[in-house]
Amino acid sequence: METSLMSEQLSQRAPKQNGSYILRKLVSDIPLSADEQSADVKITCVEVWNSNLYIGTSAAEILHFVLIPPEPSDLSGQPTAIIASRLQPAYTQSTGAGVQQILLLPEVNKACILCNNTLTFYSLPELSPAFPATKPLPCTWVGGVDLNSEYGEASEDGVVVMICQRNRIRLVRVGEEGPRSIRSIEYGGCLSALRRDNFACAADGRSYALLDVEHQQKIGLFPISSLDEEAGYTGGVSEDIHSALSSHAPSRSVSSASTHPKHLVREEQRGHGRSTSLGIFSGGGGQARTESPRPPTGQRYGFDVPESFQRMHSPATGRSPERHPERTSSLPRAATPTPEKPLPPAPSETSTSQQPAPPPPAPEKKAFIPLKPHIVSPTPSEFLLTIGTTPSEPGVGMFVNLDGDVVRGTIEFCSYPDALVVDGSGIDMSGSLGPGQNAEEGYVLAVMQNDGKEGIEHGVEIQRWDMDPGEGHASKEWLDLTPLPLSSASNDSGQLTAMPLGIRTIVAPSEFSLPEISGKLSSKRLSLPTNSSEPPSIAQDTSTTPTDKQKRAQAKQASEKVDLDFAERLSKLQTRIVLWADNQIWWVVRNPLVIRLDAVLEQAKSNVDGEVARIQPSREIVERLLNDIRGQEPRSEAEYLGLIYIRQKASVLLFMELILRSTTNIIIFENEKRSTEDALIKGEIDPRVILSLLPILEKEVIQGSEGIWISGGLTTLVEQFLQENDLAAMPATVNGPFGDNLLLLVKRYLSFWKRRKGMASVTNDPHVFQSVDAALLHILLLLDRDSPKGPATAGSIRAELNDMVDKEVDCFDRAIALLEHFKRLYVLSRFYQSNSKASAKASKVLATWRRILEGEADEGGEFIDGELELRKYLSRIRDQSLVEEYGTWLANRNPKLGVQVFADDHSRVRFEPTRAVALLKEKSPGAVKDYLEHLVFGKKHTRYVNDLIAYYLDIVITELESSPDSRGILLQTYETYRALHPPKPTYRQFITENDVGSEWWNSRLRLLQLLGSNLGATTSYDVPSVLSRLEPYENELVPEMIILNGRQGRHEEAIRLLTHGLGDFDTAISYCLLGGSSIFRPASGFVPQESVSTRDEQAKLFGYLLHEFLRIEDLSDRIERTGELLERFGGWFDVATVLGMIPDTWSIEIFSGFLINALRRLVRERSETAINKALISAQNLKTSVEMIDKAEEVGPTVERVN
Repeated sequence: METSLMSEQLSQRAPKQNGSYILRKLVSDIPLSADEQSADVKITCVEVWNSNLYIGTSAAEILHFVLIPPEPSDLSGQPTAIIASRLQPAYTQSTGAGVQQILLLPEVNKACILCNNTLTFYSLPELSPAFPATKPLPCTWVGGVDLNSEYGEASEDGVVVMICQRNRIRLVRVGEEGPRSIRSIEYGGCLSALRRDNFACAADGRSYALLDVEHQQKIGLFPISSLDEEAGYTGGVSEDIHSALSSHAPSRSVSSASTHPKHLVREEQRGHGRSTSLGIFSGGGGQARTESPRPPTGQRYGFDVPESFQRMHSPATGRSPERHPERTSSLPRAATPTPEKPLPPAPSETSTSQQPAPPPPAPEKKAFIPLKPHIVSPTPSEFLLTIGTTPSEPGVGMFVNLDGDVVRGTIEFCSYPDALVVDGSGIDMSGSLGPGQNAEEGYVLAVMQNDGKEGIEHGVEIQRWDMDPGEGHASKEWLDLTPLPLSSASNDSGQLTAMPLGIRTIVAPSEFSLPEISGKLSSKRLSLPTNSSEPPSIAQDTSTTPTDKQKRAQAKQASEKVDLDFAERLSKLQTRIVLWADNQIWWVVRNPLVIRLDAVLEQAKSNVDGEVARIQPSREIVERLLNDIRGQEPRSEAEYLGLIYIRQKASVLLFMELILRSTTNIIIFENEKRSTEDALIKGEIDPRVILSLLPILEKEVIQGSEGIWISGGLTTLVEQFLQENDLAAMPATVNGPFGDNLLLLVKRYLSFWKRRKGMASVTNDPHVFQSVDAALLHILLLLDRDSPKGPATAGSIRAELNDMVDKEVDCFDRAIALLEHFKRLYVLSRFYQSNSKASAKASKVLATWRRILEGEADEGGEFIDGELELRKYLSRIRDQSLVEEYGTWLANRNPKLGVQVFADDHSRVRFEPTRAVALLKEKSPGAVKDYLEHLVFGKKHTRYVNDLIAYYLDIVITELESSPDSRGILLQTYETYRALHPPKPTYRQFITENDVGSEWWNSRLRLLQLLGSNLGATTSYDVPSVLSRLEPYENELVPEMIILNGRQGRHEEAIRLLTHGLGDFDTAISYCLLGGSSIFRPASGFVPQESVSTRDEQAKLFGYLLHEFLRIEDLSDRIERTGELLERFGGWFDVATVLGMIPDTWSIEIFSGFLINALRRLVRERSETAINKALISAQNLKTSVEMIDKAEEVGPTVERVN
């Protein structure tokens, strides 16, 4: 049954190297026997101090080795042991077990050696005999050095030890002068004891007891074996050892009358005071203890009976097991109810009325086998004791405080331990740490033995003593013994061995190096395969001078030395536990956090055991580990770096798992991708490592001349993955698992790194962010390749791409190559705008835009209205040469838009009109006309009127000369317009609305506007020159001839052409009103007062117009136009003149309106004249009266004339 229990627990053991403790070799192949022939010589005890190793053997010899630290280049980290001496201690009898104990007293440089129950003293470190006058002392055990005294603490009077003899324990002070007895305590047969200040926990062959070594009091605790009927009841009574009755067992009844020396009191006062608060000493708190061995009546002195024991039993010494079943069976923590604990409910009537069941048959009584007592002290106020039944059955560990009360919960061992040690101060979950304190888990390590398939098997069981068994982290584990030789073949996990084991806590912590830590945490250069198809990613060393090379070599050596020192510092560990088996001794080292967690990751890395297994990460194990360390705070620099390393390695493993699953065309769940992304972000590994694992993107890794340096454990992992997987053979389809599983995740991860640029905690290596930018740009281009053409929409990949190139990008040359490769010219222009030097920015942007406008492929299709964008851009730059070059280029493509570059008053580069005209005439002749139009019509520059008119005339006349159809079109417009019946638009409106959409037609409209407008810019053109060019086409260009006749003052001819050539009667009336100054102007345009002629001139022109109206061929039109003219503008005509011109045959009704208005006007004028005369007469009269009044007021003035 016990074997199956141990096997079951062993099967649940964690994988190798991830346990709480690991073994590291201290020394091997120890020559235990001088003649090398005695194979039965065994190691019995071991002690290490100050690079000295002392080994006791069953052959009653002590081997002294000097430990030489390993060289820094020694990867094993194992010191070199050189034997210094082989000592045979003196003893009086040869029936013992050889060297039983080695007790080192570094404070006084002495050693106590117990060999064959004989104690001798030696000097440290060479083990030369000390105190020649002192004879060897027979004893069974030596120890009891105060555990509360700090190691290395100076002692003036020496060190007090406990020497256990047959009938008593002697307290002996060992100093420079020799051992001196202080006190004897009547406690015989002691086999083990530990002391805290004045209180010791001791054990004889039967039971444990708590001793007050100063006041000579004892509390019996409990038997070592519950099957020991001879032990009797030992707990609950405080005894004065010197006054005990003779009927008690000799080991607990012999009294002593020894007094308390003053120097021991001084030592006690100098020790820790924690026991004072536990109610051990007499009442009065701070009173000093007296020298009297008997305290006054009523005062607590030494031990009082613990409250728990007082409630449980009386001082009787009965031995019946029935009286104490809780003690002799399972030994619970507190078997007796306390006053605070409620009583169980009363039994029900049904249960009481039933007949009692027959008692079960009594189990077979087990034979009593003496058990070795074990006492350890995990804290300054507690002792841990072991009890059990038989060596093969489970044992129990119980905690007792300095009052003798059982505290904490019990811990259970698979079998009764052969040896026991504790390590760590423990974590108090109910309290908080003080300043400078570090939380340290408390462990108990027990050497076990068990009957296996092939004989006795030994192992080391590890469990926490500072946690209750029910807590989550209190599970047991077994020390990995695979480093030991001849491990048991019946246990494949390497947890048991056929060799007997010994374990011990040494006197002082020893420091040693664990190379595995530096191997995992120290930086190593990552070896990546070179890629010949792409530009070299490793920057070449351009410095060739010897001085530069020497400086770089010196800097590299200094850096390597710093790294080496740092790695050595991280690898330094301390331990106080040694384990021995056969002829080898091992350090039992608390497994560093990084080694323990990395072992889990190594297990998760591959599902197949063995060194040649391919990487196949287990996501479940890795994610569980990340959850376990989430929020964990490091307690040292090594743990801080170790947690960083573990998080980075875990994130890389998760990412490798995604890659491998993506190669099988599996679309991975979103939560798995998110967990991988979170792990990468929290791990903060160099993003180049992640990029090196992906096809396509591995080309974007820029290593630089120094390469990529990461933790050694990561270097091994990445290089192994790259060796096992051919990146070129991996599927890299953007629309498949590669894009869905990996590209989007890596895009977010690289964006995270890009946002962190410039932070104090982030590397300043430029190659890192060059690689990040190149890879991120490459990913965005891949993802945007299938997006629809056109501008980016909010939140799209294209918007993200534009946002990236609009900001600073570190990989300038690589970005250009990528954008050119993907034919994203517009994005390239945005990149130039944001990342080029100021002197070259505009030229690169404009050159790229010109490539797009000239037809080169732009896959994005974002450059909509490119010519307009180019024109706006030219107005924002200051480089005149670029504006001239691309302005004229644009004017050749789009004259109307191009001339705006030279005509924009808000442009940063402004051109004088003369310079612009000359430039356009030279490089863009087709845009000169448009620019002149801007100058004449927009800027009102009169000096360019003749040039513009000449351009218009060239266009129109060239068209008329070369195209009879065009001449026919013009003549047809006159006939069509004349055929229209009033009301009809003006001829200008008619030809504008009936535009044929050709250049010469628009030029003619502009020409009419320029010739006919009465603006200041048009008054200076050369009328005779224009007229000479138009005269050959006077029948086709009637409006032009009308305007020119008006300019020359030939108003009669102009009115004639308006009336009979065009039939535009409304324009003819406007001509008369404006005096012939302008006939083509906007209908709602403002008419300046100076452009309106005088009334006499208007009357003259209206006379010409009436004459022409009376000559209209169509009688009805003649009568209608004449009557309308006379009725609307009768005020400009003389009645007599009109009556003389109108034919007598016309009815008076035709011009009756004119006559009525004329007569009314005459009557109104006569009435106005009469009123005016009356008003003037009244004004004269008023003035005369005022003059008379003024004269009377002044009075006469007399002037004397000599």
